[in-house]
Amino acid sequence: MKDSLAAKRYAKSLIELSQDKKILAEVYNDMVLINGTINENHDLQLLLNSPVVNTDKKQKILSEVFSKAISELSNVFLQLISSKKRESLIQQITSSFIAQYKALKNIVVAEVTSAISLDDKQLDAIIDLISNDHKNSYEVVEKVDPEIIGGFKLRVGDQQIDASISKELRELKKAFNDNPYIVEY
Repeated sequence: MKDSLAAKRYAKSLIELSQDKKILAEVYNDMVLINGTINENHDLQLLLNSPVVNTDKKQKILSEVFSKAISELSNVFLQLISSKKRESLIQQITSSFIAQYKALKNIVVAEVTSAISLDDKQLDAIIDLISNDHKNSYEVVEKVDPEIIGGFKLRVGDQQIDASISKELRELKKAFNDNPYIVEY
């Protein structure tokens, strides 16, 4: 889901406000919680995107779901967003906040896909592979995909390393299909 310009602006404003109040890490944890809750709950997504449900009802539901779990600033922010009838942007705003926070803190997300779950030693080796500068810290997101048979795929930003067995098999198949020694009639 592509973040809208409005979502980016709301997220930036919330980052600046939470920095001023010196509770940026707390608000980041709140945004992670809100984003995860909305991602996992399809009914909540439908409710927030519904033009039929009135704003008061949405505010009440948001308050019941999140008020005890998040900070006062995050609660006020959710109420403000819903009072402006922008509830449909909450998921995009939280995603944008998380991305902007990670950029601000120099946290680079590395996505590792492997055929089986990796242990801590293997994950540390992958972080050592990608950490060429010491300004950044790395967050590893691990995915398991048995389709790659063995090896791993590593994505950092817009760069990808594909060291999977399935890639090697595809390349072998292509090489055999393009055999120059077989005369085609």
